Amino acid sequence: MVARAFARCALAGILVGALAACGGGGDSDPAVPPANPPVISAHPSAQSVLTDASTTFSVTATGTGLSYQWRRNGTAITGATASSYTTPAASHLDHGAQYSVTVSNADGSVTSTAATLSLLASTNQQVFESLALAPAAGSHRLRWNLNLSGPQTSGNNYAYSEFSVLAQSPLTAGPQTNPQSAPTNLAGSLALTSAGPTRILKNGAILVVPTLQASNRISYVGSDVRVDALAADNTTVAYSQVRSDYTSVSLTGNLSATPAEFAQWFNSFFANPAVFTAGATYAADAGYVKYTSTNLGDRYTAFDCIGATTDTNITPCVSGTTLEAALTTGLVSNSDATTYHLADGTLGTVDGVPVWVATAPRPVSATLSSTVQHRIYFQLNGNVYTGSLIRDGAALGGSYYVSTPGAPTVEERLTFLPYHIRMNKAARDSIAAAMAI
Repeated sequence: MVARAFARCALAGILVGALAACGGGGDSDPAVPPANPPVISAHPSAQSVLTDASTTFSVTATGTGLSYQWRRNGTAITGATASSYTTPAASHLDHGAQYSVTVSNADGSVTSTAATLSLLASTNQQVFESLALAPAAGSHRLRWNLNLSGPQTSGNNYAYSEFSVLAQSPLTAGPQTNPQSAPTNLAGSLALTSAGPTRILKNGAILVVPTLQASNRISYVGSDVRVDALAADNTTVAYSQVRSDYTSVSLTGNLSATPAEFAQWFNSFFANPAVFTAGATYAADAGYVKYTSTNLGDRYTAFDCIGATTDTNITPCVSGTTLEAALTTGLVSNSDATTYHLADGTLGTVDGVPVWVATAPRPVSATLSSTVQHRIYFQLNGNVYTGSLIRDGAALGGSYYVSTPGAPTVEERLTFLPYHIRMNKAARDSIAAAMAI
C-alpha cells in the first residue's frame, strides 16, 4: 500500500514537476518573512520661537526602508520627506500650528503625535506690552514747546499728552493699527496747540502724517518692535522704525528726585521751576519705558520752503525750472546757514522723482537732534522743493537738554539724547497733577 502511494506521488511529480514537494510532512508553503512595520521611538516635541525664527521638528523611528511625510495642521508639506523638518521663519500665523509626521515602509505606516509650535514674546516685546497692551492703561507720551525759564506764551508754548492702547498682541494677532488718543491739555494757562504735520515724499507723491490722533501699525520683527507711521488715510505706510533695547523703570517719591534720564528727556518741565508745583510726588506704580530706535528704509521728509502749509501742497523753493538748473545757481537754506550747489551732493532719482542729496549732514543747530539728516532738494510737477533724508539704519535721536547754559553754540549748550521714553498712566497722571502753569 505504501508502494502504491509512493508511485502515485512520483507520477504526479512527473506530471507537474513538483516531485520535491512530495513526502513526509504533507502539503506546506515556503517560509514567509515576518512583517516589520515602522515603530516610532521618539515623537516630535513642542517648539517655541521668536517671531521670524525657524525651528526643527524631528522623529526617531525603527524599521527598514523608511519614508517620511511631515504635515502642518494635517496637510502634507511639499518636500518635507526626511526624518526632521525645519520650518520657514515663523509669523503670527504659525502660532499654535500642529506638526506631525507619517513614517512608512512596505509593511505599513504610523503617524506621530502632533507637536505644537508657539511664538514667544522677547524681553523687548514684553516691556512694550506692559504699557501698550490692554488691560494696561496705555503708552503715554508728552508733546511740548515750553520755555526753559521765565513765563510761557499761550499760542506759542504748549504742553499736552496723548496715549495709545493695543487691543491684541501683534505676537499672535499680527500687525495692529494703533491710533493715538485725542490730546489732553496739561497746561491750563496755555491753548492746546501743536506743531504741524509731517510730510513725506514717497512713491512720487507727498503723504501727510498728522500730528494729532495719528495712527501707527505695530508688528514684531525678531525680538524687536516695528512701528509704521501711517498717512492720513490710516492705511498707507509713510515711514517705519524698529525699536529695541527696552527697559522698564519705576518712578517714586518727589518729582525733584526723578531719575536723570527722565528729567533730561523732559528738560523744559524739570528745569523750569515754574512748571511743577513744589513738593509734588509720583503716584503709586508710576513708571516709564526707555528704548532706542532705528530708521527702517530711507525716509524723505518734505518741508515748506516759504510759509507754512499743512496739506500735500507744500510750498516750492523755485518754480518753473529744473532741479539741476536751480542747484547750479545755488539754493539757500537759512536753517542750515548754507547755500547748496550741485557739486555739494549727488543728483539721482527716487521713485521716478529727481532728488539731490547733500553729501554733508545738516547741522544739529538746524535739526536739534542726534539723528543724522541730509538736506535734499527734489523736482516735482515743474517745481523744486526741499526736505531732508534720514537714511536706512540711522539711529533716531530723541530729546535733548541744556547741559551747558551760556555756551556760545547750540552744539555746546545742548546734549542730545539717543534714547526715547514713554510713560504709564500713573506717571502721566502724576505729571498732570503737578503742573502749575
